[in-house]
Amino acid sequence: MENATHALIMAFSVMVLVIALTVSIVAFNNAKQTADIILYTKDETNYYEYQGVRGKQAENRIVGLETVIPTLYKYYKENYTVVFRRGNYNETNGEISNWDYLPIYTTKANRNWQSSYNTLMKNKYGKEKPNEQIFSFDLDEETLRHEPWTGSNDRIKNNLDCFLSGETYHNPNNNSEYIKYGEIIGIGGFTEKYKNAKFVETIQEYKYNSSQTTQSTTGSLTKEKSKRMIIFTLITNN
Repeated sequence: MENATHALIMAFSVMVLVIALTVSIVAFNNAKQTADIILYTKDETNYYEYQGVRGKQAENRIVGLETVIPTLYKYYKENYTVVFRRGNYNETNGEISNWDYLPIYTTKANRNWQSSYNTLMKNKYGKEKPNEQIFSFDLDEETLRHEPWTGSNDRIKNNLDCFLSGETYHNPNNNSEYIKYGEIIGIGGFTEKYKNAKFVETIQEYKYNSSQTTQSTTGSLTKEKSKRMIIFTLITNN
């Protein structure tokens, strides 16, 4: 009889412990959801409507690496373009003048893409850049150039990690050195070089034609698509 009483007490204790743990977990999840909602509502960028077109600014704000880095790590998942420039910024009227591209790496991809790519750059960004210097992250463009990190999210992230830290990105196909970010950008990479820099963030939207193969007599169908472009202009004027 005494053993049965002890067993009932132990079972009751275990049940109370399980209930307490369940209540604690539910309370923690509710608190986290509340915190996430508060943080979301405090972030003005969640309410931006990115409807600008090329040559017309949609939203302008001055940001630092705390904005640049998270934006970079989403470009391949959300399929938008991140462009780097440098130029003078007039805070009074919000205009950027005397801008030029800010190279971020030099590609070793086959040069067969270069002629058509230069035309694309001029049409899309307004200025031609006739060499192997790259100033943007765009998965579609990187795929056209056959960059070795395309086709795998882990490889793309690894390339971004190397870019930001200044490490050497190795071609995963043969383990050879592909881009020495430390030599191109400097020791410590993009993060160290621009840790105190300020950028003007401009969000635009551009349209492009996409050719798709069909089973019709025409053989192909051209559709106009839209894509978001986030431009970070390094402020170079004092």
